[in-house]
Amino acid sequence: MVAGIVLATTLGYLSVASCYIATRLAYARIRREGPQRPPVGPADLDPFELAMLAGGRQRTGEVALAELYLSGRAVARGHGLVSRPQQAEQHPARFSPAPFARLLDVRLDPSRPVAADQLVRLAAKADPATGVLWRLRRLGLFLSPERLARVALPRSAAWGVHMLIGGLGVIAGGGAVLWAMIPEGERVHAVPLVFAGVMIVYPSLVYICARVVGGMQGPVAVAAAATGAAVPVVPAPRELAALLALLAGWSLLHGLYRLTGGKLGPRTAAGDALLEEAGALDEDADPTDAALRSTALLGFRALRRGRRPRRRGGPQPPECAEFAAVCSFAAACGDGVGHPNSGLGGNFGGDGGTGDWGGEGAASPTVRRRSGRGPEAAA
Repeated sequence: MVAGIVLATTLGYLSVASCYIATRLAYARIRREGPQRPPVGPADLDPFELAMLAGGRQRTGEVALAELYLSGRAVARGHGLVSRPQQAEQHPARFSPAPFARLLDVRLDPSRPVAADQLVRLAAKADPATGVLWRLRRLGLFLSPERLARVALPRSAAWGVHMLIGGLGVIAGGGAVLWAMIPEGERVHAVPLVFAGVMIVYPSLVYICARVVGGMQGPVAVAAAATGAAVPVVPAPRELAALLALLAGWSLLHGLYRLTGGKLGPRTAAGDALLEEAGALDEDADPTDAALRSTALLGFRALRRGRRPRRRGGPQPPECAEFAAVCSFAAACGDGVGHPNSGLGGNFGGDGGTGDWGGEGAASPTVRRRSGRGPEAAA
């Protein structure tokens, strides 16, 4: 039976790995066939459109929350809560033409704080976000849903099988701990007490690692550690050694998944090129607009880490008080704002990754264009 389980799991690993590689190659071909240069420049997109392009709906909601804060209509109350100031400014700053901040403004009350992540989700799921998503598709900055589905559906199915195997491995790891903790010769009498202890400690460790590491890789690491610790003390270690090998294979498969791009994002090569151009620092930009654009490119998660970009060649944050204030506000909103999501136009980070969409290497060269909304402005 053990040999059959190992064989079936290995075949499953090979099938999933083949799907990951095949979908990555198909994704690269679709991007090569799509637009390579953007028809507009960064100045033709507002901060909310840049946010959708850089990080999906979640990032759009973060920019809306940042605009609400910079306008003086919202303050952080700690523990991830936001409310209207007790003493509102007599002449608050005007909102941008986009309706996102206005949608959030009507939900705020001075006496009743609202969760910041709830406001972000409200803006992310609003109808204007769908309009932004479709405008980016018409501009050739996002792949069409039909073309993306060719790789997204089989890759999602492979990912589901991958996660199912990982979940079964986590359960088997708990069984290994239970097996190792029941003393030989006292298996019947010790089962209730030992089972209660395992059911308290093991799930807690699984939950903590899932929160810290993210995704399924944290629980699988706990299962592998528990299985490895149980191998020397069980009377028949071959079964647990096989489980440990399968868990190691799961981790290798997850590495292949991340190496082939994780959840492949909808951005085209033209979208990558526009974002690379948008990352250049504009010294003459309005401070508030510059702060919102940097928020769009970086997101609240990066703002909480500090003002410098994570990698060389990344977006250059502006040196202005408005951007520093947004960084402080992002930290005050807590870790609940800025986490990856995997919805329509989401940032494809539900696999435990950062949520950032990756490109295919160096972006295509672009030529700076004059400011203006272009022919798609009315869309």
